[in-house]
Amino acid sequence: MFPFTTVFWQVLRGAIMLLLLTCGPLQAQGEDAGPPAAPAGSTDLFERTTTALQDRVVSANTLEQLRTQLVAVRDRNAAIVNRGDIRASALEAQLESLGPPPPEGQVEAEEIAARRKELTNALAEANAPVRQANEQLGQAEFFIRQVDRQLRSRKFDTLLLRYPSPLFPSTWSAGIREISDYVKRFERDVASELARPSISKKLNETVPLAIGLAVFGLLFLTVLQHPVSRALKLYCNRPATGIKALLLGLTYNASFIVLPTIGAVILISAFPVLGIYPNSARTATLAIPAMALFLIIANWIGHTLFAPGQSRWRLLDLDERDARRGLRLCQGLGIFLTLEIALEALQRDNTLSEATVSALSAPPLLLAAVLLWLLAGVIRSSEEDAVHQVAEPAQEDDEEIEEAYVKPQESGFLLFLSLLMKASAILAVCVTLVGYVQLARAAIIPVIMTAAQLGIGFMLYHFVLVIVKTAMRREDDAPPVFLSMGLIVVLTLIFAPLIALTWGARGTDIVEVWRLFTEGVQLGDIQLSLDSFIVLVAVFGIGVVLTRWLQNLLKNTVLPQTRMDKGAQNAIATGTGYVGLTLASLVAVSTAGLNLSSLAVVAGALSVGIGFGLQTIVSNFVSGIILLIERPIKEGDWIEVSGQSGYVRKISVRSTRIETFDRHDVIIPNSDLIAGTVRNMTLSNKQGRLMLPVRVAYGSDLDKVKAILLDAARGHYTIARYPAPFVLFTGLGDSALNFELRCYLKDVNNILTTQSDLMFTVYNELGKAGVEIPFPQRDLHIKDVDKLVTALGAGKGAEFAPAS
Repeated sequence: MFPFTTVFWQVLRGAIMLLLLTCGPLQAQGEDAGPPAAPAGSTDLFERTTTALQDRVVSANTLEQLRTQLVAVRDRNAAIVNRGDIRASALEAQLESLGPPPPEGQVEAEEIAARRKELTNALAEANAPVRQANEQLGQAEFFIRQVDRQLRSRKFDTLLLRYPSPLFPSTWSAGIREISDYVKRFERDVASELARPSISKKLNETVPLAIGLAVFGLLFLTVLQHPVSRALKLYCNRPATGIKALLLGLTYNASFIVLPTIGAVILISAFPVLGIYPNSARTATLAIPAMALFLIIANWIGHTLFAPGQSRWRLLDLDERDARRGLRLCQGLGIFLTLEIALEALQRDNTLSEATVSALSAPPLLLAAVLLWLLAGVIRSSEEDAVHQVAEPAQEDDEEIEEAYVKPQESGFLLFLSLLMKASAILAVCVTLVGYVQLARAAIIPVIMTAAQLGIGFMLYHFVLVIVKTAMRREDDAPPVFLSMGLIVVLTLIFAPLIALTWGARGTDIVEVWRLFTEGVQLGDIQLSLDSFIVLVAVFGIGVVLTRWLQNLLKNTVLPQTRMDKGAQNAIATGTGYVGLTLASLVAVSTAGLNLSSLAVVAGALSVGIGFGLQTIVSNFVSGIILLIERPIKEGDWIEVSGQSGYVRKISVRSTRIETFDRHDVIIPNSDLIAGTVRNMTLSNKQGRLMLPVRVAYGSDLDKVKAILLDAARGHYTIARYPAPFVLFTGLGDSALNFELRCYLKDVNNILTTQSDLMFTVYNELGKAGVEIPFPQRDLHIKDVDKLVTALGAGKGAEFAPAS
């Protein structure tokens, strides 16, 4: 039987274990760290473990007990090895003071040699307990791994145990016969319980009281709690903001736990009042509170996630119909879990045949598969609605638009969860019909439990966000990114061990993972552990925050008060960021106690590969540093490089972003700016020369043309007075006289507009002065025209001559 109740209590113990593990190191620091005694009885434990592993006849509980003892032996020996011996350390220091031993072939002074031998023997004697502890530590770790492997193997074999298929009629006939026998046995057990003097004498008192409690509990659950819930709903729906709205929401949500709990406690109290515990259903009777707990939790999760009738508190984006459907499906899965608890309890109290187990398990499993499939469809519809809201955000108000953009972050998670639920439902149906009942339970129950745990985590995430928004009085703003990411990390650390326990991990597995985190992993001379990682991240994070603060201080306060141009200010701020991040990395590594000296050889070997494989990236990085230091270009400059022309918008460590005149961004590698030819129109100053070619017809007044060009240049406000504009007669063209107006602009960024203005002015003035602007034309001269006419006439006469 799949140990469902065991999984539940294992998850509960896992939550408590996490608290104990986090408090354990603090408690251990206060204990007396006296010298540990050498562990005794380890050899006998190792022999018993070897026998148990070889024979494979001991129970899983026995293996767990052996593992617990092995862990104790491992921890004791690990403490001895880690602590070492102070006397051995002193002897090692004495040996080092004698200097290194002489090389082979050389003789050491007799007194020193005798002293060295004496210290070496004493050191070997002092290290004997540590060596013995190290040997037993290795043995204990080996046997722990073997025990874990055998436990996992047994669990896997249990999952693959095949029962009679429920498709066979013989399975149902055998199951029905055994169930009828069980009913008769149950009636006999109840009769024997009622016949006991301690029970029969009080029946006149206990039966009416038990009936009254049962009737009142049922009435409260089915009738009385609904008016209370509706009144509470009306009260909590009153307009409110801030803390009051939050408290009203929490009160209404808590009612789905408190009210059903009251009714369940009243109803369950009838069983202790009667005091009847038949042997054939003793465990099932004791498990009734657990069954009620699962029903209450399923009802609460359904009301919290789907919230039918309360769209303002609904966590999933669903319409009212899907919300009510989701609630009913959650309640149905809760009923399935209670049936599983009851079936497991009956199997513990009675020896049921495999056919009966298959017949009793198939209907609930198939029902759960259908419910899980339908619930996955509801969740998937929520994800699709979120995507639809993002596609058309303009149709919603501001608050709904914000929610529409938050939902896609959750839609991927909801899509994965819905696909997992559907796959689990399909697998459960297939293996149930074949007869693998335990595998079907392992496929569907952990998925239901995981979905419930993720739902609770989802609630906690939104609950904390609502509290933060309420405290910050920013109810309409999106939460800070660091807050969302921090919440996700914390909830992952909390729920990941619980989900692992749900999927079959043992508590010892969680302890081993925690031990690995706390004690760390030895990689050469580097010890990686949880505390060193936390220190590393914390110190580096503080360094990053301080660096960003210093950069903002320089950008916004210090550098604007200087005479530096904007490019120099950005270069200093960027360089400060690189230096700050480098120092933060070095300080973080040093504070965490990581010894990176052993990586020097590896870094040297990798440098060759970096030199070949990453030479382009390294070249761009070095070029970026050179650009920031030498500043041949700066932000805001107009440059031409690699066939691209535009303004420099950002110089980063790997590339430079240029904005062209078409408003397109072009990313130029920094190595092209250093190794290639760059034309910077605004490096030293913003002045630039404008050359305007003009063509006039032959026969034009040259002095008038020159005067018109000079007057146009002198009259434009963007053209500098010195150097003065001048006109060049550049040549005699085929059909025009070529002139060129040359002038210097105050700001070369205005070259296009200035050129356009001058063209308008020159064209108009030349037209007014009667100066013609020619267009290309050709004169065709034909020689010997009379001969051509004679030839044409002779050809025409021959064409019309009569035939002979």
